[in-house]
Amino acid sequence: MEPTEILDAHIHLYAPEAASDPRGWGLAHREGGWVECVAPAGRRSIQGWSDPGALIADMDAAGVSACVMLGWYWQSQDTCELQNGWYRDWVRMHPDRLIGFAAVQPAAGRRSVEALERALDSGLCGVGELLPQAQGYSLEDPWLRRVVEVAAGRRAPLTFHATDPGAGPAAGPKTPLDAYVRLARDYPEATLILAHWGGGLAFSGLAGGEPLPGNLYFDTAASPLLYDSGVFRKAVHRVGAGRILYGSDYPLLVYPRTSKKPDFRPFLAEIGDAGLSPAERGQILGANLRRLLPEGLAPGRKRV
Repeated sequence: MEPTEILDAHIHLYAPEAASDPRGWGLAHREGGWVECVAPAGRRSIQGWSDPGALIADMDAAGVSACVMLGWYWQSQDTCELQNGWYRDWVRMHPDRLIGFAAVQPAAGRRSVEALERALDSGLCGVGELLPQAQGYSLEDPWLRRVVEVAAGRRAPLTFHATDPGAGPAAGPKTPLDAYVRLARDYPEATLILAHWGGGLAFSGLAGGEPLPGNLYFDTAASPLLYDSGVFRKAVHRVGAGRILYGSDYPLLVYPRTSKKPDFRPFLAEIGDAGLSPAERGQILGANLRRLLPEGLAPGRKRV
C-alpha cells in the first residue's frame, strides 16, 4: 500500500485504574452498561486494553499518524467528566498524535452542556461516542439538541453509535437509524458521524431510496467483526469515498480468533486489499477526517 496519511477516527482509551480492573472500576462508578460490554460476567470479552504509551507504539508500528479518542456513552455525567480529563491531559502530552472527543450525558441536562463547553475550551474538538438507548434519552430530547447546537457552533463533529438492525445483541442496543437521518436534516450545519458503517446505512441507504443528508458521515469501526471486506466497495458505491472515515475501534480485538493484543495492522491490511483506488483509500484513511476537524485542532496544526 502506497504511503498516505492515516488518521483513525474511532478508538477508545481508559486510565490504568479502569483498565486494570474494569469490572470493579465500572461497578464502583455505577457504569453497568460499560461493564457488560467490556467485562461481562461468565463469558469471554474481546475488549483489549492499552495506555497512551502502548497506543503510540502501536500507531508507529502501523504508520498511523493520529487517532481520535472517543468518549464512551457513559450513564453518569460524572464519568463523562472524568474521561474528558484523561483525554485533555493525553492530548496535551501528545498534541500531534492524539485527538480528543468529549464524552457527554445529555440526560444530565444543563450540567452536560456546561461540561461540554468546558471540554471543548480545554482542547477537545468533537463530541461522542453517543448512544441514546444506553444513556436514557431520545434524539428529540431538548438537551441532546442543545449538545448538537453547541457542537455545530464550534465546528465540532459528533459521533453516534449505530447498530445494524440485522445484527445480534452483541452489537449493542438497537438504534433508530431513521431518527439519525432526521437529526442530520434538522441540523444541516452539524457534522454527524455514524459509527460502524451507520448500522448499514452507508451501503444499504434508506428504504425509500431517497438520498442521505450530506452532513452525515460513516466510520468503519469494528468492521471485521460485522462485515467482510466487500463492504468497502458497496459503501463507496452508495455514499462515495468522501463520506467514509477509517476507524479501527482500537483496542477492541476485531480479529479475536487470531489477535491476542491490540494491533492496527491487520485491519489496515484488509483495507489495502479491499479493491479501493489510491484516491479512495487516501480519502477514507485520512483526508476526510482532516477535512472535518476544526481548523487549528487537526494533528500537526497549532493547538488553539
